[in-house]
Amino acid sequence: MSRRFFPDSILAWLLLILITGVLASQAVTMLLHNLNRNEVLLHLEDQRAAERIAALTVFLDHTAPALRRGVADAMSGPSLDARISDRPLVATASAPRELAPLAGAIADRLKGVNWREIRVGSGQPSEKEAAAELVPIRVAIGLFDGSWLNFEFPMVASLPWASPQLLGLTVGSVVAVLGLCLYALLRLMRPLERLTRAAETLGRSGTAQQLPETGVGEVRRAAIAFNKMQARIGRLIEDRLQMIAAISHDLKTPITRLRLRAELMDDEETRRKLVKDLDEMEAMIGSTLAFAREEGNPEPAARIDLRALVKEAGEHQPAMRLGIAGTGPWELAAQPLALKRAIANLIDNAVKYGGEAVVNLSRGQDSDGNARFEIRIDDRGPGIPPAEMERVFRPFYRLEASRNRESGGTGLGLAIARSAILAQGGDVELHNRAGADGAIQGLTARVLLPV
Repeated sequence: MSRRFFPDSILAWLLLILITGVLASQAVTMLLHNLNRNEVLLHLEDQRAAERIAALTVFLDHTAPALRRGVADAMSGPSLDARISDRPLVATASAPRELAPLAGAIADRLKGVNWREIRVGSGQPSEKEAAAELVPIRVAIGLFDGSWLNFEFPMVASLPWASPQLLGLTVGSVVAVLGLCLYALLRLMRPLERLTRAAETLGRSGTAQQLPETGVGEVRRAAIAFNKMQARIGRLIEDRLQMIAAISHDLKTPITRLRLRAELMDDEETRRKLVKDLDEMEAMIGSTLAFAREEGNPEPAARIDLRALVKEAGEHQPAMRLGIAGTGPWELAAQPLALKRAIANLIDNAVKYGGEAVVNLSRGQDSDGNARFEIRIDDRGPGIPPAEMERVFRPFYRLEASRNRESGGTGLGLAIARSAILAQGGDVELHNRAGADGAIQGLTARVLLPV
């Protein structure tokens, strides 16, 4: 069975279990209550009918035979009809199983009467009785003088499982219990939601706010463990960035000395090659420092116009063409300089490896229905092998293995771009664009940013 038919969160599972348990409990309780109630009511109904029949039988038994018929007619009513006859009103001697308790109750109450046989049966209900869910019950009591006392009275055919009042009270109690339990579950799940958001923020930017170490024991211990983990990760990142920055900074001094010495060399060809190597080293050090600054970016977030920012990011590239789909609004909260640098890096890569950058800005929705911005950057380059799509985002990783900056750069552009975009809560994806013949026609970079 597909997972879409099952809950996808702890809260949903708990609610499903709670609702199922409460409803099942109420249904079983109501069933047992009604079975017991119906049994008791039918027993009382049998006892009440047996008392009336026995009382009337005793009275008629002590009445002169000549007067019995008149007395029976006089004592008959809508709820109990009594007749004196020479033959029984019930044809069969054995009572149906459902009427056996009534026959036994009548027999127990006629111990002081000289009777020879008791017959109990049911008749065909009239339309009025059927509408009222009543069935006529017939009782024939044979006396030793040969006469029969015949009785007929209506009884309830079946009792309803529940009254409207009981159903209303049951529904009200279920709703009240579920409401209280939902409130308690939401309070218990709130710290877990904070932990989830903090983990997502930590995964994007490397830093997150300290979680309050409150709540139930399990949640409190999870918050304490998360805060300790975040502190350790922060120290590791800070130590790594300080090491990179220190090495890059210390290398600048010997490079400067080498440059001065190279300028004093007499061999023009050797001097030119040495200066070129030093330029590449300085560029690599500058890229490394830029990456370190991006990783520890302290820039505050601000409201920006994404449309204007994308234009500024590519205005230095004549080969960029910008298209905007939709009417906006285009505002979002982000770190302006970091996001601009990331988009500029992607545009520069498209122009460098594909000859042009076709940029399209649009609004859309993600798989959960949340609004987002999409920046699509297309080029006409050779694309990237599918196995390398994720690796190119690693720092210092280059598809071109010659280490020549003219052909492959330093391998930090995409790493800086992804780090900055993740810090805004977004993501960046790379896809090869194929033509009708299946051949690769270029690479597409998709930047997805939450609105």
